[in-house]
Amino acid sequence: MTDEQKDLEFVMDKYGRTVNGLIASMLGSPSERDDIFQEVFLLYYTKELCFEDEKARRSWLIRTAINLCKAANRSPWYKLRSGEEFDADTLAAAEERPEESRLWRAVCGLKEKYRLPLYLHYFEGIALSDIAQVMKLSEGAVKMRLKRAREKLKAELESVEDQTEKEAAAHEREREKEYIIHSPKA
Repeated sequence: MTDEQKDLEFVMDKYGRTVNGLIASMLGSPSERDDIFQEVFLLYYTKELCFEDEKARRSWLIRTAINLCKAANRSPWYKLRSGEEFDADTLAAAEERPEESRLWRAVCGLKEKYRLPLYLHYFEGIALSDIAQVMKLSEGAVKMRLKRAREKLKAELESVEDQTEKEAAAHEREREKEYIIHSPKA
């Protein structure tokens, strides 16, 4: 194994989860996510890159993933397809952890400008200063976007919870009516 291959393996082990999660937050199709993931690391492997430190390497990977996702979202293919495509594993995972899947759907429903800093900070634990550098924003702008993202998530999750409670109450009323209608008269 060459030094370049060892470096690629190290980088994929260290940053693969971060890059994959970021891509998943931006693209719905598992096949598109896989393509972009591979393209990010192929670019890393084929370009002769030199980084000052690990933060710079991570920033390059994140910025590249964001740019490739944006390009994929602008492509004619993206505009032609309808709805999101989910594989069997994604659906099974959503059924196993409904609270997490509801949160993830709410996060993915945010506008990109709120979703990206939220994902990078809360899901990946990346510092605000690093997010600001990657997104080419001031740290104050990142903080404001996080604040607004939290507010939007809270409102969305509360509305989903209210809707779920209303549906449960309506279902219970229907069950009571059925019981009354079909119960033997004394």
